[in-house]
Amino acid sequence: MRYDVRVPLLLALLAGQGCESCAPEEHAGESHAEHAGHDEHEGDEHAHEEHADEGESHADEGEDHADEGEDHAGEGEGGHGEGAEEQVAHLSPEALRRSDIRLGTAEAGVLTGALEVPAEVQLNPDRVAHVSPLVDGQLLSVEATLGDEVEQGDRLARLRSVELGLARAELSRTTSLRAVAQQNRDRQRRLRTDGISSERSLLEAELAYEQADAERAAALSRLRVFGVRGGGGPDMNLESPIGGLVVQRHAARGENVSPDDTLFIVADVSRVWVIGRVYEQQVAQVAQGMEAMLTLNAYPGRSWTGTIDYIGATLDETTRTLPVRVEVENPDGLLRPGLFGSLRLVSGEPTDSTVVVPLSAIQTYDNRTVVFVPGDEEGEFIAHPVTVGRESAQQAEVLQGLEPGARVVVDGAFVIKSELMRGELGHGHAH
Repeated sequence: MRYDVRVPLLLALLAGQGCESCAPEEHAGESHAEHAGHDEHEGDEHAHEEHADEGESHADEGEDHADEGEDHAGEGEGGHGEGAEEQVAHLSPEALRRSDIRLGTAEAGVLTGALEVPAEVQLNPDRVAHVSPLVDGQLLSVEATLGDEVEQGDRLARLRSVELGLARAELSRTTSLRAVAQQNRDRQRRLRTDGISSERSLLEAELAYEQADAERAAALSRLRVFGVRGGGGPDMNLESPIGGLVVQRHAARGENVSPDDTLFIVADVSRVWVIGRVYEQQVAQVAQGMEAMLTLNAYPGRSWTGTIDYIGATLDETTRTLPVRVEVENPDGLLRPGLFGSLRLVSGEPTDSTVVVPLSAIQTYDNRTVVFVPGDEEGEFIAHPVTVGRESAQQAEVLQGLEPGARVVVDGAFVIKSELMRGELGHGHAH
């Protein structure tokens, strides 16, 4: 049997092609898998590297923030604890000129518990005289003018009155009739003693005298109502009943006047009343005999003292305030009626204090109570921490942080505080 070698050869070729075709496919599959694994591995490495870099960055930032936190913590400890670091504000010369900053001196003294109420200077009604004519008439002359100082009995004006002239004439007539009746009575008494006159004649003489005397007394009383005791004619003087100052004048020469007209007001201003108005919620703090100090808007820096001598019985329905009265000496006449101010009523005993400063000098900055003291350079002010005690409407006690005589900013402290805060805001934006 003849063997055909072509068949095995063909089978071998086919088997070889099949193996070649199968091998590349397996290799290709393995390569892709390896490449995919390699890519994933590289991706993971890149991801890990990026996260690591970001972690390191965040860690650096955390350290930076931690450093800043430590810095701020240090500032907080220095700013709020004892021995706090003083903050310094710098004002430019232009800002210094515009700010109206004024320095004052911390004074040693005491601050008393007191309340402050509005007050007004008034005339003492017991020391005021309203001068009016008691009879109709015409002013012949006016002797006193507004602001004149007069004594008791001084002539203020001269008045002519027909009614006064008639009253004086009546007094003159009744005086004459009384004199005649008196003479007749005395004659009848002598005659009766000698037994010449009858008892009836004496009784008639006695009756006539009594009638004449009564008529004269009536005429004299009428003149006294007119403000005069005698004299003759229709003219009379208007006199000042007290010594004092002419505070009002409503008189002119030639003017017709009547008892309803007030021509002059004369006031003794050597002592005046000060009427304070105590608010309803403060009534319980007021008592008669309390010391009071008066200050007026017209005279800054000056004060007058007295004691409460009267407390009103009822509250004013409109203002809901209780009036209190203080009588104050006024030798120089500065306490003019109508001036407004305040009464400082001392409600307790004074307590010891080291330093007293104006309330305007006290400021709150960075959760601390401070006053501003001038630095070494012009326009430099230091926020100096202090411990404040009691406060009144105008002053405050400084228990710690200031010595008597220290220079502090008493006006314009808020401007310095605002400048200091503005500088801090700018510093924060820089970070």
